[in-house]
Amino acid sequence: MLFGGKNSAINKGPQLFLRCFLFLSFAVFAAAGCKEKPHAVDLKWSAPVNSSEPIAGYNIYRSADEGLSYQKLNSAPVQGTAYTDGQLQSGHPYIYMIKSVDARGIESRSSNSMYVTIP
Repeated sequence: MLFGGKNSAINKGPQLFLRCFLFLSFAVFAAAGCKEKPHAVDLKWSAPVNSSEPIAGYNIYRSADEGLSYQKLNSAPVQGTAYTDGQLQSGHPYIYMIKSVDARGIESRSSNSMYVTIP
């Protein structure tokens, strides 16, 4: 249960709403000219079960400043349980979190944070 209600997950303290797994796509150098391809992070997670409200999608957030602030990466809720962030810079650490969204646009608490350092 992600939204409201006295028995919902929101009222049970910190719990893992989304089990997230990161699959990193590292830079590959092309043979012609040794040109670096952009870095990307593939985020995949499992949908929460027993939600009191139907889930309309997910919002993906990224921090590039060690969690001081987060930028929402998607303009509309992501359908499905995967997202690729291809706007990353080599040598920078990033933190990701995901929130489920109901039909009214109300977000759940965030998932556990996922830390990634791009080589």
